[in-house]
Amino acid sequence: MFEGLASTRIGMSMARGLGRAIPRTMADRIVSLAASRLIADAGSGLVRASRINQWVVSGGVLSGAALDAAVEANIREMARLHYDLYHVLGDRTAEDASVVIDDAFEALVERERAGEGPFVYVGAHLGNFDIVGRVLGFHGWRMQILSVPEPTDAYRWQNELREQAGHTLTPVSLEALKTAARGLAEGRSVLTGLDRPLPEPDKAMPRFFGRPAPLPLLHVRLAMRAACPVVVLAAPRTDDGRYRLQASPPIHMEPGAQTPELLAENAERCLAHVEEWVSAAPALWAMPHIVWPDVPVPD
Repeated sequence: MFEGLASTRIGMSMARGLGRAIPRTMADRIVSLAASRLIADAGSGLVRASRINQWVVSGGVLSGAALDAAVEANIREMARLHYDLYHVLGDRTAEDASVVIDDAFEALVERERAGEGPFVYVGAHLGNFDIVGRVLGFHGWRMQILSVPEPTDAYRWQNELREQAGHTLTPVSLEALKTAARGLAEGRSVLTGLDRPLPEPDKAMPRFFGRPAPLPLLHVRLAMRAACPVVVLAAPRTDDGRYRLQASPPIHMEPGAQTPELLAENAERCLAHVEEWVSAAPALWAMPHIVWPDVPVPD
C-alpha cells in the first residue's frame, strides 16, 4: 500500500505537505520508525531491491543481521532524501542553503556558461540530485534531461519540479534522441541517468560491481556519436546535512563501431566512478529497483 501510494501524485503531494510541516528532529524519528516497520515486510519490492543491491555492493559479504541493518539504513536514507527535498521545496533561500556552493558547483555552471561543451552528463542515484539539480538550474546550469519513458504520476510530478528550475524534460523516445543528438552536434549538452536498470537489456550489459547489469547505454551511444566526453554526477550528503555536487573528470569514449563489447567497455569506465562513490556511502544509493535481476534475495 505504501509503495503504491508513493508512486501517485496524491502520495507525492501528501509527502510534500508533511515534509514542509514536520520539524527535522521529529522527521528523523518518524523516518526511523517507518524504515523499521517496512523492513519487516520481506515481500516489499523496495525491501527486496535494497537487499539485493546492498548485498552486491558489499561484495556479497553481508548477511543476517548485518544485511538487515544495511537495508534498514538504506531505506531510512531514501525516506530522508525525500524529506529533505520537500522540507525546502519552493523556498529558494532554503533550497540554496541546503546545497554546498563550492568550486565544483561553480565550475560546472561556468563550464556550460563558457560553452566548453558539449558534454553528456549522467546522474547517479546517489544522494539528493533533485535538490542539487534544482539549485544548479536556478544558477544557470540548464539541461535537456532525457527521462524515463511512460513515467508514473510521481515521475511526472518530479519532472515538473525539474522544469521549474529551467530544465527541459523529454521522456526517452526516438524523436527525443534525435533532438538530443542534434543538440550535441550544435554544442548543447544533455543529461540522463546511468544506474537505473532497464526493463529489457540493451545491446550489451556492462559489468557493475563485478556483475553484468541491464543498465542504460544511451549516454555512451550519444557521446560516441557526438565524439564528446561523459561527466558522471552525484549529490552525496555532507556531515552538516547539506548536499554537494560530485563530478567525475570528463571521460572520453573509446571511438569505433558501437559493438556490444565497446559499448560495455565505455559504460564500465563511467560506472567505475559510481562504484567508488556508492562503496563510500552505500546507504545513500537511492535505488528502489533491483539492479541485478539474476541475483536471488540473500538471507
